[in-house]
Amino acid sequence: MIFNCENVKSLMDFKHNNHQLAILNRQVSEDFNLFFSGLNLTPFSTSGYVSLENSLNDIIKLTEEKIPSKIRKNIFFNNWLNDMSEICKMFCLFQEKDKISFWLGSERGCKRFHVDMVPYRCLVTYSGQGTELLPDNAADRNAFISGKPNENIIKDRSAIRYLNKWDVAIFRGGKHGILHRTPESALNDRSSILMRLDDSTFLEQIEKINTVN
Repeated sequence: MIFNCENVKSLMDFKHNNHQLAILNRQVSEDFNLFFSGLNLTPFSTSGYVSLENSLNDIIKLTEEKIPSKIRKNIFFNNWLNDMSEICKMFCLFQEKDKISFWLGSERGCKRFHVDMVPYRCLVTYSGQGTELLPDNAADRNAFISGKPNENIIKDRSAIRYLNKWDVAIFRGGKHGILHRTPESALNDRSSILMRLDDSTFLEQIEKINTVN
């Protein structure tokens, strides 16, 4: 069940209904498309915490060593930073938290259809093909649960859909969430760029595991 949102307010209302996914469609200017098509970044990823109060500065610090200075001087880079900052602030308010877990990168590798074992996850694809979605009526959930490959999970390929670039999508996690994955076209696409936002506890758990190991 997909909840198509008309504005940010309806996106914020998502957690009060029983839909699996909320999508806010956004129009992308041709100037931004040209900016991303010309990035030519080497594969990268960066993660950390982004706070409600200092979201823009937090994102600048997390990206300054990952994005070449030539690109950071482009006016559209600043616009991109501001866009990520606004979405992070929205997700902080959605989660009712003063900070969230932030990940930005070009290395997308979720090949198998899956659900996210987190309460909520926000995804925005800035470049490349958006996340692939498999609605329940087109999926064999038993095949998914038993660990079978995608070809067994998909019952109806014609029902598969994709998020658009720049869509703001919030997934409801847990075993009843909508099945989704990285599309084939984005698995080896160096120009693909995805932002992933989670509750702050997501990164905290990763840090604990790394400390133990």
